[in-house]
Amino acid sequence: MRKILANIFTFELLWCVLGPGIGIGVYFLTYWNWNSLPSGVNLADGDQSYDERFVAERALSDLDSLTSRGPRVAGSVTNERFAVDFLYGAVEGIAREALPEYEISYDVQRVDGSYFLDYDDYPITSYYRNVQNIVVSVVRRSSFSGKYLLLNAHFDSAVTSPGAGDDGTMVVVMLELLRQLTQNANPSIQNGLLFLFNGCEENTMQGAHGFVRGHPLAQSVAAFINLDVAANSGREIMFQSGPNYPFLMAYYRDYVRRPYANTLGEEVFQMGLVPSFTDYETLSKQGGWPGLDFALSSYGYLYHTALDARETISTGTLQHIGDNLLGLVRALGNADELRNIREHREGTAVFFDFMHLFLVYYTETTGLIINNLLGVFSLALIVGTLFMFVRKDGAVGTNVLFEAGMALIVQTLSIVLGAGCSVLIAVIFDACGRSMSWFSSTWLLFGLYFVPCITGLILGPFLYVHFRKIPFLHDQGRVILFLHAQHCIYAVLLITLSIGGIRSAFVLLFPVIFYCATTIINMILRFRLNVWIYVHLVGQLIPIIYFCTLTVTLFAVFIPMTGRSDNRSNPDLQMGLFSALLTLLLVGLLTPFIVLFRRKLYVFGTLLLFFLVTAIVAATPEGFPFRENTSPQRYYIFHQQRNFYWSNGTLRDSGAIYYIQPQDRHTPDLLQSEVPEWSKATVLGDECERELYCGIPFYINRYHRQSEKSYWLPALEPPVFPEPVVFQFLSRESPTAERHRLYFSVRGPSHMSLYVSPLSGRKLVGWSFSDQIPPSGKRWKNQDVYFVNIFLGSLDLSPVTFYIEIEQQPTYQETDGSLFYLSVVAQYMHHDNVYRAHEFQTLLDKMPKYAHTVAYQGYLIFISNDQQVVGRNSPTEQIRCNDLQDPGILSFLRVQGCVCVKSVGSIRAVRRMLSI
Repeated sequence: MRKILANIFTFELLWCVLGPGIGIGVYFLTYWNWNSLPSGVNLADGDQSYDERFVAERALSDLDSLTSRGPRVAGSVTNERFAVDFLYGAVEGIAREALPEYEISYDVQRVDGSYFLDYDDYPITSYYRNVQNIVVSVVRRSSFSGKYLLLNAHFDSAVTSPGAGDDGTMVVVMLELLRQLTQNANPSIQNGLLFLFNGCEENTMQGAHGFVRGHPLAQSVAAFINLDVAANSGREIMFQSGPNYPFLMAYYRDYVRRPYANTLGEEVFQMGLVPSFTDYETLSKQGGWPGLDFALSSYGYLYHTALDARETISTGTLQHIGDNLLGLVRALGNADELRNIREHREGTAVFFDFMHLFLVYYTETTGLIINNLLGVFSLALIVGTLFMFVRKDGAVGTNVLFEAGMALIVQTLSIVLGAGCSVLIAVIFDACGRSMSWFSSTWLLFGLYFVPCITGLILGPFLYVHFRKIPFLHDQGRVILFLHAQHCIYAVLLITLSIGGIRSAFVLLFPVIFYCATTIINMILRFRLNVWIYVHLVGQLIPIIYFCTLTVTLFAVFIPMTGRSDNRSNPDLQMGLFSALLTLLLVGLLTPFIVLFRRKLYVFGTLLLFFLVTAIVAATPEGFPFRENTSPQRYYIFHQQRNFYWSNGTLRDSGAIYYIQPQDRHTPDLLQSEVPEWSKATVLGDECERELYCGIPFYINRYHRQSEKSYWLPALEPPVFPEPVVFQFLSRESPTAERHRLYFSVRGPSHMSLYVSPLSGRKLVGWSFSDQIPPSGKRWKNQDVYFVNIFLGSLDLSPVTFYIEIEQQPTYQETDGSLFYLSVVAQYMHHDNVYRAHEFQTLLDKMPKYAHTVAYQGYLIFISNDQQVVGRNSPTEQIRCNDLQDPGILSFLRVQGCVCVKSVGSIRAVRRMLSI
């Protein structure tokens, strides 16, 4: 029995238990550290011992008030009146209690404007009217530099969302900062502070643009801090800085209590891998100011949902944000650099925190020098070690170099194999309909994707050593060669990425620096058998801790985002590749030790057991991606009325549909399996060939990217519209034979948009929405397509009058007077549910409990050229009066002299050709 037990309880088994145990322990230690927040300061505490501390309880009370009326969608009464009145009153109260040494002025800015957003394939011309911002200026009477630090947060919310997190959290933080900075004498501020509470961010960041272009104090802004949210709790991350003013990061390093910042986050965001935009880009590009971009970004399951409620925000989160920002704002409020900021333009910065304890920051140039020097030094160190082997063991130099080269090849192939295993599992799980099993149970990722990658990494060294025996190098020496090979890969990547301008290459500094350090120590010890192993393992502790922190951050940020992307790509593939990269960083310098295990079966058996247990759990209800109150599935379902007209005003097609905008891999499969009515929904298909942008009234044109996998269902009942769309053709001018300017007006809800697509041989040369014509978005049937987003604020829904000017090439003759296609789109985002049609509400009532649904009505008027649209009714078909129930179309046709007349047995339409 003793002998049997001795064979079972071996050194290998000990490490198979101890190794994962240590790894899990370190991971949970970093998770606990990341999740630990300060206790919130209460009002009672503030009266006693926290006179200059941020008071989270008061901020939370403000948040209660701000969210008490529900969603604050731009254009709604709640946003345009209630939120503005609440914030104005709060600012007024703070100003009354301010110290006399501070001069506080505040106003409600109402601003009109337009600007161009140059997004890939789907650019937007954003036009707005009567956007409301609350602007608060704070200056010290006795000493004011003339320059301002701007703090910005938006008080509007997404559709259906109370907006407690996005962006109510940052709004109430700004209110409390305003209190603390104006009601405490020390330290005083020398620069001015501008608090911008902007009222329209969710609709193409129009509030921030209105401030930049329309407020007189904007010209005195030197730098800004943007505060936004893509989650509901936790720490705020500083993920964008500058550009080109690294002194801002120096202030962040010196004055933020609990830093959480990473260049990797900045580069990932700027590459477009995060499906969000913030006011940072508007303030930076339109204002030309450097700044810092903060956001809550972890566990964003409730972001932009009805569950983003006050109850999800903790005092710890508010206290953490407030403490960090209070110190930073006070410091920048006295920063000499803001007085002559252009003198401090020095290039971008590299920055990262370690365990949220301290921040490492240096310029990009410094980073390039450090990375290249360390990379070259690492390679030289490897060469030096190989020469030591030759001298110490008396081996032939060429043999050692050959084995080192083979180790590099094997290690590279092992990385490919490990990543391939993770990708293969991702493909299999997606094919079996079990994708996103980790969405609510993050721990499943470790068994599903980390374990296969580890298996691939150890398989290469194991097989090579097993089948290739060499007499001049012992097993520990061969392990060293594999470790050197992995280190060589890191060093080459460090040099390559740095030269390529990738600042996130700093991540590789952790394994490179500590491996170099332990290698130097082991060279001094002459790689003494067994001893060098423990030196190496101790040197891996800090890199593993850092990469565990990075793993926590990446999964907390990116996993929720897979629930609000689309259904075309496999999110398991994304998570599999993420896992493979993190696995390589975590254990890349540990897996070669498989060579030293005598009973390697224990290692492979343990990995297989972990994988099988995880895979089985993923196939159970635990692996179902969504949860009712914590991680819901998102649906965007629109009830849309679509009216298609020929260019002469004849109605060629009309009807109502339900349209599903996909949000995740399981749209609409889960819905169709649970609600029978949705099983009849089909993809748009050839509708996208027949109609401009599929004939769908998209709220934002980039939704068209997903049109191939978007679904629709005919509606039996038309939608109900609180405010009718009244679209009118006003007049036409022809300055030359080739140029034609047409004037229109449109009246409707607060959110509208236009699609303008000149026909072949025609060109858009002017319009009301900008001085210059922007580039076309994604073309349709070889025609340019221009998109205008229109927002009407302050509850002013008076008509928008505009013109469109088209130039026609002389070689193209006007056969029917047509010049362009025009779509008028209206979105009813913030109206009461009483306006929903009964059929629509019945469908929504049947939605699964784990689903969060954004649902509202949309309307489309589409006017096309009868010579090019095919597959529809004949242009000679008579208009029937009952087809013309829409007041907007009736008005539109009346202007053209089009009337409906009843005659014996038929209905005839007398028309006058509409010249568009």
